[in-house]
Amino acid sequence: MIPFYIFSHETRFDEYEKHKTKLKTLQEEYEQIKNKLEELLNQGVISEYTRCTLMDMSNKVLEHIAAKYDSVREGVKAVMGGKVLEYEAKTIKREGIEEGIKEGIEEGIKEGIKGTVSILKNLGVPTQTILVKLQEQYNLSPEASQKYL
Repeated sequence: MIPFYIFSHETRFDEYEKHKTKLKTLQEEYEQIKNKLEELLNQGVISEYTRCTLMDMSNKVLEHIAAKYDSVREGVKAVMGGKVLEYEAKTIKREGIEEGIKEGIEEGIKEGIKGTVSILKNLGVPTQTILVKLQEQYNLSPEASQKYL
């Protein structure tokens, strides 16, 4: 619900636009939200991706609801971080996906090697031949192929 918190202030946008001290109060509320998100991140309750996404979505809602109120929009965005968050969140997600793919490939290769060893052993292929095949097929060092054997 954090991205939609701004709706609770919508009826006062005119006041915030005209009175900088009232706008400052709104900014302080958003500063508290930002600090609480940071605290939750540090406690491990939420991830960096979740924090960035909540802040980014808050900015997107703000863009639409406060479209006519430049001071309100810019004042809250200044606290919540603006466009940088979208980049951070996408970077975090992309890095997570890349890491997952890398780990998946590594696990796939390990399982493939184990399967190859198992099949060759069941076929009665000599140990030395299995070692050579592992080194050739999976580009392994003699030590690594011995480990899988």
